[in-house]
Amino acid sequence: MRQRSAKTEKIYRTKRRNLVRSLLSERPVCQRCNADRSMDVHEKKTRARGGSITDVENLVCLCRTCHQWVTANPKEAHAQGWLLWSWE
Repeated sequence: MRQRSAKTEKIYRTKRRNLVRSLLSERPVCQRCNADRSMDVHEKKTRARGGSITDVENLVCLCRTCHQWVTANPKEAHAQGWLLWSWE
């Protein structure tokens, strides 16, 4: 995995970590399966695709199993609304 730039690391330290903590406490149940405890905050539109890591509208809370599924199955995840392409 590529290292974060100094600019991105500052965003993580000052905003993202607190936002993740807050979102996981507000949304304790996985938003995909509605069964397991949410453990990860997933960006529907990734940074690589032009998404924001601090925009609440771009973030969903998922259990580890669902997050791994979204990552492993991008076409299906996109069809279900868990991933967005760069042009969306």
